[in-house]
Amino acid sequence: MLVWNTKFSVFYISTAILAITFLLLDIKAGFYLFNLMTVPILVLGLLLKFKKNPHPLMSLMIVASIFSFAGDLLMLLEIEESMFKTIGICTFIVAQTCYGLLYYFSTQFTEQNIKPSLVKRWPELIALIVLGIYASVVLEYTNEFFLPGLLYSFFGVSTFILALNRRFFVSQRSFILVFIGAFLFILSASLTGFDMYATNKISYAVAILLYAGGHYFCSFGILSQIEEIIHKEVPEKSIFE
Repeated sequence: MLVWNTKFSVFYISTAILAITFLLLDIKAGFYLFNLMTVPILVLGLLLKFKKNPHPLMSLMIVASIFSFAGDLLMLLEIEESMFKTIGICTFIVAQTCYGLLYYFSTQFTEQNIKPSLVKRWPELIALIVLGIYASVVLEYTNEFFLPGLLYSFFGVSTFILALNRRFFVSQRSFILVFIGAFLFILSASLTGFDMYATNKISYAVAILLYAGGHYFCSFGILSQIEEIIHKEVPEKSIFE
C-alpha cells in the first residue's frame, strides 16, 4: 500500500502533539526537538515510498516538504529574529510554489479531455475573493513582515486555488484530502501572521497542529492519486512535457 499506514500516522501525529506539549510546558529543548522532527519524518516516509515507486509527483512533494522544513528552522532561530523570519517566509514561499506546481501537474494524469466551463469555476472565484479579503486583514498584523507576508499571501492563495481546481481531474478521495491539507495550511499561516513572534502559546500550538495536519493530508491525497494511477495502470504522462 502506497498511502500512509496506521503506524506511520500515529508516529507522525504523536511527534506533533509532543512538540505542542513541550511548547505549552515551556520546555524549549523538547519543543525544538520534536517540532523540527515532524516534517523530516514525513520526508523520510516519502523518500521510502519514492524508492519503491519513483513517481514524479512524489519528487515535487519531497522538495516542497524540504523547503518547508528549512522555513521551520529559520522561523525558530532566536538571533536576528526579524532577518531570519523574513528569510523563513521567503523559504515558505518557495515551498508553496512547489505545492502549487504539484497540484497543477497532478491534473495532467488523465486521458480525458476535460475543459471545465467558466460557470463551473464559481468556487474558485468565491475562494479568491474571500481569501483575498482575509489576507488583507491578516497582513495588518505583520508589521515589518508586510512585504514578504504579501508575497506569501499571493502564492498561498494561488496554491489553494490550484488545489481546488483538482476536483475536475482526480478522484473525490484524493481531491478532498489535498483540499483539507491546503485549507489547513491557510489557517496555520494566518494564525502565524496574526502573531509573528509567537507570543501567544495557545495560538502558536494550534498553528503547529494545523501545519502538521496540512502536510499530512496533502501528502496523503497525492499518494492516494499515485496509488490509483498504479492500480488502474493508466499510462503516465510526464509532468515536464
